[in-house]
Amino acid sequence: MKFFPIFALLALFAAQAFAYDVVIKVTVSQGTLAVGTGITIIKDGTPLYSAKADGNGGASFKLDAGSYFVYLDRGGYSRHINLLEVSKSDNITYTMRQLISYASAYGQVTGPTDFSNASVAAYANGNIAKRIAPNRDGYYLMSYMPEGDYEMVFNAQGFVEKSVPATLLQSQFSEVNAKLGKVPVLPMAQPAITVPSAVQRQSVIWILLVQGSLPLSGQVVDVKTPSGSVEAITGADGKAYVNAAALGEYVFTYGNLTAKTMVEEKQGVPVQQPNATEPAAEPAAAQPQKPADTGLMAGLAMIAMAGVIVALGIALFVASKISGKSKPKTDAKAHGREEPDVRERGSAHKHAHAHQHKK
Repeated sequence: MKFFPIFALLALFAAQAFAYDVVIKVTVSQGTLAVGTGITIIKDGTPLYSAKADGNGGASFKLDAGSYFVYLDRGGYSRHINLLEVSKSDNITYTMRQLISYASAYGQVTGPTDFSNASVAAYANGNIAKRIAPNRDGYYLMSYMPEGDYEMVFNAQGFVEKSVPATLLQSQFSEVNAKLGKVPVLPMAQPAITVPSAVQRQSVIWILLVQGSLPLSGQVVDVKTPSGSVEAITGADGKAYVNAAALGEYVFTYGNLTAKTMVEEKQGVPVQQPNATEPAAEPAAAQPQKPADTGLMAGLAMIAMAGVIVALGIALFVASKISGKSKPKTDAKAHGREEPDVRERGSAHKHAHAHQHKK
């Protein structure tokens, strides 16, 4: 344990050896040195060093490479904040102004390690007022903005956007920090293959290949049929098609996925084996069926016609009877006389009879 202070001193010495000498000088707007001005170095929101400007208006610091905020405090002036980026030993001069007519925002974005595509935007009444990019360490300083209420929006690639309300006042530097969280990575959906469980022979079997809700196009599906093996390629809709030409089981394989379809004979159609000695008769052509209402109308028409014929026969029969009853009688006896030819035939008959008796 006695060696611990030595290692600590060596570490401190190494840190100091690799640190850069940075001299910060402060002037006022008139160009005069701001002797006595307070200078504070801030790193990741924590004050690291604090000093007052000497007779030359400055102070010297040993700083590692990186980003810092420098607070300048002087009586009669509002606090000035500057963004300092250290990559070498340097002399830097800051100027303080007694009157500042604009508002400023500053801060640090944490979470991402790469800020190459990050941004900080200030929105006022839904309209963007200003947008800047944070530096490589996520530090930003946004100035020359009108006083008012803003929505500070922070973005970085691969991280969830964050919005922070802020009221920015004239001549003041308002600190607005943001810690961004990573965009949640959803588990990748696994492919899925879907086919009908059963189809009828001479129909078409469809194959659907998707990954989540997205169809997988241009994918080869191996198909094992009762007649052999074939390949089916999915289209833009993730579907492929195979003819169900043979009875039996069809097996579809895509990677480690398998699906099956059973091809059956058409329902309601018996399977007839052709006679070996006699060719199977061709099915008779289907006769067109008359609509049921047409046969009914024809029957009613025949019944009506038969009724007319019967009625006509009855009418004729009655008419003949009436005609026979109304005919005048022509019997000669009814009139007390005979027809001349009758009398003559009677007379001739009498003479013939008398002549026979004389003989």
